[in-house]
Amino acid sequence: MTLDPVELLETLVAFDTRNDGEMKATRKCPEYINNILNDFGFHTEIIESEGYTTAFARRGHGKFKILFLAHFDIVPFGEGWDSDPLKLKVDGDKAYGRGTCDDKGNIVSLLLLAEKLAKSDFPCTIMTAVSGDEEIGGRQGAGALKEYLVKQGLFPDYVVVADGSGQQIIHRRRNILPTYIKVKERMEKIKGRKETVRIETETFGTNTRHSAYLRFGVDRHAMIAASKYLDLNPYTVIETVRGAFLKSNVVPDWVEMDVIHPDEAGAESSYDAALTDLMRSILAMSQVAFPTKPSDKGTNICPNILSKENDLWTLYVDIRSMTNDGEVVKAAFQDALKGHVDLFSLKVHAGIGYVDCDPDSRLIRAAKWALEKEGIPYRIIEGFGGSDSRYFAGEGADLFDFGPRGDNVHGANEWVSIESLKENAEVFHTLIDVLLRKPGSL
Repeated sequence: MTLDPVELLETLVAFDTRNDGEMKATRKCPEYINNILNDFGFHTEIIESEGYTTAFARRGHGKFKILFLAHFDIVPFGEGWDSDPLKLKVDGDKAYGRGTCDDKGNIVSLLLLAEKLAKSDFPCTIMTAVSGDEEIGGRQGAGALKEYLVKQGLFPDYVVVADGSGQQIIHRRRNILPTYIKVKERMEKIKGRKETVRIETETFGTNTRHSAYLRFGVDRHAMIAASKYLDLNPYTVIETVRGAFLKSNVVPDWVEMDVIHPDEAGAESSYDAALTDLMRSILAMSQVAFPTKPSDKGTNICPNILSKENDLWTLYVDIRSMTNDGEVVKAAFQDALKGHVDLFSLKVHAGIGYVDCDPDSRLIRAAKWALEKEGIPYRIIEGFGGSDSRYFAGEGADLFDFGPRGDNVHGANEWVSIESLKENAEVFHTLIDVLLRKPGSL
């Protein structure tokens, strides 16, 4: 059997594996992945945790254990697509579809690697895992996988997380600190003129909507811009807010506020004073400062989801920073909101932790050698978003994240370079070969 990367990607994209905490993918996608791995001599199984599945396969034994890890779950589609997100569209070297870059293209590279390994006899344990829970935190995917590997005595010496882009070696990633701010509806009366204000997110040079990829100063977050509108109109109040709220790490494409401008000649209307205070405070929230390690990407504070249940509003804020101290972050938010918002509750979760691996580690030196051999230019960088690497970094594994050329992650018209998928399979194969050499040879 000879694998065709376009056919593989077309099949993978067609699986509807959206994951937003409510939708869960079936076993069809991981079973498809395992069937191919089994054909190339891997021992396969499905690991399940809380309804989420991970395709797991291994072959060989010897000097060390190496794990290649990707994920098959995807974010919701959002708006603005030029084609069906579940039907692969190929235009030259670019393949469009939801998940092509994040992260089904990486799965293609791992399957192409398996095809190469079937013709090799490397004296080491090679493991491939593809989880279905990365997009909502990974606890039931990579987290469950890590526990399984520890119990089975298979915890890897090396981990390559195939979840990156641009063929860059990613050795650092910020922590994700999920934050929930709740306020109770507080209705009041005012005379005035009603208006609906619509504000759209704008990102420079890309259509990504991944909140970790925002670079404040050149990119505009619709919710923060809405707060700026209220800052410019200090007496304006809000009836309600709606928007393209998709999931925790996706910036809404647009936000609409039904507002009332005070005017004694206008009709009397009701407005939500608590919601008005909350929205007005987002601008200050986005600038909250707290102690962190230095980060090339800075600290991102993104208010991505606003929802209401009964009389309670919940604002979810996606925080990315090089700190693991949730209590310090919570205290900083409490100080910033004190006297401005009547809080019902404020919760900041500590997250899994940031990733900060030695750029001169044996694994990364081997990756550099492999990339140079294949003639692929690279840099060693800090990545934007989080990944499943954080579940293994705290356990002492030598690791890095890596992925193909592509763009528009979590946005419309996501795409990947088909040629880079083939190149990455070659890199991974060479990487294993290099790691098998004597320690002093690197």
